[in-house]
Amino acid sequence: MAKILLLGCGDLGRKLAVRLIAAKHAVIAVKRSPLKSPLAGLQVVLADITAEQSVKKIPTDVDIVVFVLSPSQRNKADYQSLYEQGLLNVLSHFTHASSSTSGASPRCLLVSSTSVYGQDNGEWVDEESPAQASSFNGKALVQAEQQLWAHCADNIVVRFSGIYGRGRESLLCGVREGKPVQYDPPRYSNRIHEEDCLGILCFLIDRALFNKPLENLYLASDSAAVPLADVALWLSELMACPPPPARPANLALKGMNKRCRNDRLLRLGYVLRYSSFREGYGELLESS
Repeated sequence: MAKILLLGCGDLGRKLAVRLIAAKHAVIAVKRSPLKSPLAGLQVVLADITAEQSVKKIPTDVDIVVFVLSPSQRNKADYQSLYEQGLLNVLSHFTHASSSTSGASPRCLLVSSTSVYGQDNGEWVDEESPAQASSFNGKALVQAEQQLWAHCADNIVVRFSGIYGRGRESLLCGVREGKPVQYDPPRYSNRIHEEDCLGILCFLIDRALFNKPLENLYLASDSAAVPLADVALWLSELMACPPPPARPANLALKGMNKRCRNDRLLRLGYVLRYSSFREGYGELLESS
């Protein structure tokens, strides 16, 4: 049994805590506000990592630290405050603790995003591709990743593509509502089912705890990087909805147009539960 610290306990963090507790780990979650509903076996520490004094409440005698952060608002200031200053506060807290005890800081794992990639012409990207984000959130995540590796080169970053699953059904709603999609030029999209996000995190945490070989960066996406219009058309057929109308050529979207490779993660031995949108959305629609 290991002692695992979760920085952030939103939707994904709480579900990760459930799995780690079921695996008999001792789990501590750091949150800015109390849980909306209690979770048996979870110790909660109320602290704001963007406030240097508040960070001192965070315990440091843990085996691994997992950053599952989520800003209160989707704006530049909140992203910078949380992913830049907040993460720096936590890393400094652990550095100070390790120097006081002459011990090593625990290994860290950061949940990041493929928004760190600025490629927007349908290029393939992987862990070796340059992370030159153009969006404010992507830039904040790039900075966070660099801080994490500067603290320790063996710290791990996982870049997730678009997460979908139960409660994350914006594309399904868009197809039902007849929201236009871009057919030409094709606009590629990438996604990963929430169950695979959780599976991947548990898989990497286990390997880290048992000191099994790990790279310091993984791109986590399913194996079907396809134009978003293809996914929307397939969903419309499955839901017996009219095909999504075409977005007017003069309103063609730019940015967020790349194809993500997951080879490194698959070579490590992770087996996707949902290798494409067909398995994931198919099960989602069947169960609902």
